[in-house]
Amino acid sequence: MVAILALFMVPIVVVMLLLMGGSNAASANNGSCGEESDPPVAEPAGNKSVAGFSGEQLKNAAQIMTAASGLKLPLAAQILGVQAAIGESTLNVIDSGDGAGPDSRGLFQQRDNGAWGTYEDRMNPRISATNFFKALQNVEGWEKLEPSQAIHRVQRNADPNHYTPFRSPAVQIVKALSVGKLGENLDEKFQDISPNGDCPDTSPDAEQIGDLGSGQWSSPLPGFKAMTSPFGPRKCPAGASCNSSVLDHKGIDLSKKGGASVLAPTDMKITVAEQGQGWKSAYGTYIIAKQVEKPGLVFEFHHMVHGSLKVKAGDTVAAGTPLGIEGTTGNSTGIHLHFQVAPPGTPANAPTYRTVVDPVPILTSKGVFS
Repeated sequence: MVAILALFMVPIVVVMLLLMGGSNAASANNGSCGEESDPPVAEPAGNKSVAGFSGEQLKNAAQIMTAASGLKLPLAAQILGVQAAIGESTLNVIDSGDGAGPDSRGLFQQRDNGAWGTYEDRMNPRISATNFFKALQNVEGWEKLEPSQAIHRVQRNADPNHYTPFRSPAVQIVKALSVGKLGENLDEKFQDISPNGDCPDTSPDAEQIGDLGSGQWSSPLPGFKAMTSPFGPRKCPAGASCNSSVLDHKGIDLSKKGGASVLAPTDMKITVAEQGQGWKSAYGTYIIAKQVEKPGLVFEFHHMVHGSLKVKAGDTVAAGTPLGIEGTTGNSTGIHLHFQVAPPGTPANAPTYRTVVDPVPILTSKGVFS
């Protein structure tokens, strides 16, 4: 009789938990998008398919989300966890490793080095996810890092941008598996998290500079005297500190050799404008911006003079707006502007070297270069 009652009580308890919210996770910082509490999580059911994932994959995603909630971590962490597991195992519990880590196992491909528990722990979705999140909590400022960079600090992938393509499906999965309190609009919880990880600008002093909508383009460094380094493979510049990303040049270097003004090539929104710190110090003083009009290209401007920036994150500027002064800050051997372009959908909140395109054909098509 007790067993029969238990069978009837379990569904009732589950339904009540879903209606009541199912989680008492405290409000926590949701990365650079402000304060947000994470929504409760329900196990996926039936033949649901999200972003090409289904069945056990979605059950594993729900386990990851629940592990984050158990540690009182925010929605942003849930998405990072699912994003990491997609990049490591396509949300499957894998009982094998690869050439770089033959002893890697589980959703997160965790190594047998004592840091991730026993074999059983690494093969358990909830436990392995909990250990991932505990390691994430030890990453200082993880909430403000570009998503793939935050994951990389835990996973130590050979490519720090390896996880970038998995951001969009991770957001879709977490949203699809989230269950809110009765009457709660979950869309409001996700409105500040875009598929590529960008957050909307909330700066109260953001400005619009110049007349937008002219359709005109400008050279990022008008009257430059030389393209000192083109896009693509190159030899290590004399005096430079070179790694694979430096040898495979991700942009073009333009030099006027006189501390000239760097200009916005088209109407764009500034997403980052700062003097690089830590791993970003190689870029010196730099700017990242997103094209206002379609297709939404992402631009980067590196090595400008410290203290020369004339814009700030959140500003929307017209083509030809002065941004700063060409310089030689960061990993640089002479006065120049490093200018690079990334395709639409590239995260615009941290420097990238994974998805880039040659700027010259774009600038030529706009009449900037001849």
